[in-house]
Amino acid sequence: MIREIENVFTDFPDYGCFACDPNNQLGLRMKFFADDHSNEVFVKMNLEKHFAGFPGILHGGIQCALMDEVAFWTMFDKLKKIGLTAKIEIDYQRKVETLKDIEIRGKIKTIKGRRVVVNVNIIDEDKKITVSGKVTYLIPNKKKLYSLIGEERFKEKFQKYIQD
Repeated sequence: MIREIENVFTDFPDYGCFACDPNNQLGLRMKFFADDHSNEVFVKMNLEKHFAGFPGILHGGIQCALMDEVAFWTMFDKLKKIGLTAKIEIDYQRKVETLKDIEIRGKIKTIKGRRVVVNVNIIDEDKKITVSGKVTYLIPNKKKLYSLIGEERFKEKFQKYIQD
């Protein structure tokens, strides 16, 4: 079964995520879907040429942002906890073209305590993996999360997403 993942952060104070805020007109406005059969989270996109590095090639930093964001939502869909990116490993194998359909897929590799590792791939319209990577998240405790983001932002609605 394929289901759309609700972006629960649209009500988060001062939210404006470059990757996933649907109201950030300068951002990627990613929509996430879960494939409950394969236990993957995915996004399908076709990015405009203003996201290029070299002409016609999606900027490597944008590719990294896509992978980090899909990895976050993969982790969040499974655990329902806020995690922070600790490490990103990327293997750029082929060019990712702008103005072409791509799919970014993530799947949890391991969960050990507060550390979650997610494998992520960018796949081109020919179903070839163009970029593969691994993103490690740390799920901080409440005190650490508050010190980084601000306790005042975590209204009652968001308390359930915090690890004690």
